[in-house]
Amino acid sequence: MASLSEVLSTAVAHHEAGRLDDAESLYAAILAQVPDQIDALHLTGVLTLQRAVGAVPADPARVAAGVNLIRRAHAQPDAAAIPDIAANLGRGLSALARAHAMAGARTRALEALLEAHELGLPLTPADRLALADNLSLVQAVTEAEGHYRALLPTGPAGSAEELPARVGLAKLLIARERRAEALSLLDGLPPTESPRTVPNADAHAMAQGLRAELLMTSRPQDAATALVEMERAGGVTADLRHLSGKVLQVQGDIAGARALYAQALALEPGHAAARLAHAEACLRLGAWRDGFADLSWRWMRPTAPRLHGTIPLWERADQDVSGRRLLVWDETELDALPHLARLLPRLRERGAEVIVEVSTGWAALLPTGPGQPLAGIAVATRGTDAVRADLQVPLQELPDRLSLWDAGDFWRGPYLAPPAGIPPQPFAGPGVGVAADTPLSLTPPVPAGMTAVPLAIPAADQPEAWGRLAATLAALDAVALPAGPLAHLAGAMGRPGVVLVPVNADWRWPAGAERTPWYPSLRLVHGAGWPASLNLEAPS
Repeated sequence: MASLSEVLSTAVAHHEAGRLDDAESLYAAILAQVPDQIDALHLTGVLTLQRAVGAVPADPARVAAGVNLIRRAHAQPDAAAIPDIAANLGRGLSALARAHAMAGARTRALEALLEAHELGLPLTPADRLALADNLSLVQAVTEAEGHYRALLPTGPAGSAEELPARVGLAKLLIARERRAEALSLLDGLPPTESPRTVPNADAHAMAQGLRAELLMTSRPQDAATALVEMERAGGVTADLRHLSGKVLQVQGDIAGARALYAQALALEPGHAAARLAHAEACLRLGAWRDGFADLSWRWMRPTAPRLHGTIPLWERADQDVSGRRLLVWDETELDALPHLARLLPRLRERGAEVIVEVSTGWAALLPTGPGQPLAGIAVATRGTDAVRADLQVPLQELPDRLSLWDAGDFWRGPYLAPPAGIPPQPFAGPGVGVAADTPLSLTPPVPAGMTAVPLAIPAADQPEAWGRLAATLAALDAVALPAGPLAHLAGAMGRPGVVLVPVNADWRWPAGAERTPWYPSLRLVHGAGWPASLNLEAPS
């Protein structure tokens, strides 16, 4: 009768000759007698992997079965004496990660690569890049940065994964506001002589697109050159047209930017960033219908959750909301609530029972009592009050649902107010509200005989501080504020004054206009800083 070692030698010979069925049968016979026999476990795992990765597409379950066998062998004390076991476990985990990735299971792919890394198994550059990309997706930014940096060369030449690693690392650094570091990674890339003739053409195009984004405010000409390189590497794409539009927008050509965003959408209708940029350009140009219709694309970005539990969305303007309990919720943008709370009564006019969910600070300023501007609107405090509703809608989508396309539709008088019983902050004589802690260029020249009263937005969970802010605004004679939440609040309360609107301002402050349809009590001053003297009277 053959010994175990003889049977193993015969099995290995079959395996090496490609007679996999014969080898598998002998490996199984060995394991039936000695379930933890290290060589049979290891080689059965290798054989299982060979079959699994040869299938198209590879079945993750079959790949995992092979990895599990090699994993059992690797866990045995004698495994360190057989280097092939660790090497094959690394290859198996790499194959398992690829199979999971092809099946769309990114988390499982990440788990496989992390296991290989944590066991100290060698990672190929391609595996390390995949590990870095997956760590970046799950916001494990420190770990991702380390793996990206490990792929950067210490000498003049790097692997095929070097450029994709630079791009991935640059994205991480940009997200962490380390823009100068990101730019240094992408500067000095060789030019592309003709479209898609270099390795990693997509990575070249993406790298030049990132450079253009980083340069467009400080070095617009260099940004334009980067976009030329982007087109050479990747051709005319939606990304290229979107970034070209952003360059024009930074330079103040909003109409030109809008046209380029439209070209991007013609190439790729589902390009969320271009759709949102198109919305902003339309709104800044007063094209309310197109702008508000596209604004909902902000939720197509992966980091922007919209749904409030399982409550269905109010999705269309022609959808009947009469008799329905409608939840309207404020968004993280501080400008949204003071800008659009004016529209809540319109929902009551549609026959809806309205509940608005806001922070405790904003809740203090919503006048919902009998005879007040927002009478009959129920208020829920975010994070405190449970809400029940038939439909939900984000606040900034109300203009689209209400089909408000004319600028004259938006003002019905002051609609935010201080709560009763809270005194303003003390000041002497005629007062002018200004923004506290602002640079010198944003500090207005207050006319003689008037007191500058500093104002600041409190923390969201301090309703008394919000009440005092609103009471102070109500007691002031005028305001002189930079465009932003304070100016929105003053306008929503109908306070007179002026607003400093910087170049390339938010779409809510119309470029070049002296007045805004949103707040008739405010006059707009455009530029990088205040003029030498101010007329604080409200527009007539």
